[in-house]
Amino acid sequence: MINFLKRFIFKKYLNWRLKRWPEHKSAVDFQEVLNNLKHVLLILPDTMDLEAIQRPFISPLYKIFGDQVKISTFEKKNFRKEDSTWLGLPKKQYLDMFQSEKIDMIVDLSEANDKFSAYVCGLLRAPLKITLKERPFDRVYNLSIRAQEADSSEYQLKLALKYFADLKNLNQSKQN
Repeated sequence: MINFLKRFIFKKYLNWRLKRWPEHKSAVDFQEVLNNLKHVLLILPDTMDLEAIQRPFISPLYKIFGDQVKISTFEKKNFRKEDSTWLGLPKKQYLDMFQSEKIDMIVDLSEANDKFSAYVCGLLRAPLKITLKERPFDRVYNLSIRAQEADSSEYQLKLALKYFADLKNLNQSKQN
């Protein structure tokens, strides 16, 4: 009964909080962020683990942005109870650990209905926050790379990689 009540309050709080999330007030120069990229955070859904995404997404990201870029992951399924409040939200100390790393770009690979991941993404400070799914709370993100709803996750990852590579190549051709 208590767990049911906690889940109910948790869902209601996330809905309430995300509906009132402030819109981005300043423009982001995507090209500049990508050129000076030092740290990327990937938010992984419950259905995806680090090993499964290493070859199709993380390795190509290193090829696009270079080996000097640090890529970290937040795996929702590995989020520990001791890192959360009694309600299940991340503790301030846990979020501070990510903030101390100075994240330049967050790529949320979670499912469209994952409010927890959107909330975590919104709390973390990063100039560029990207989603690959259309979400009810898109105001948390400042870039959406969307495929058709029926497209597979693998296709959506390839589309995102193509977008990043095209932006990087565009910038290199401008510099030459």
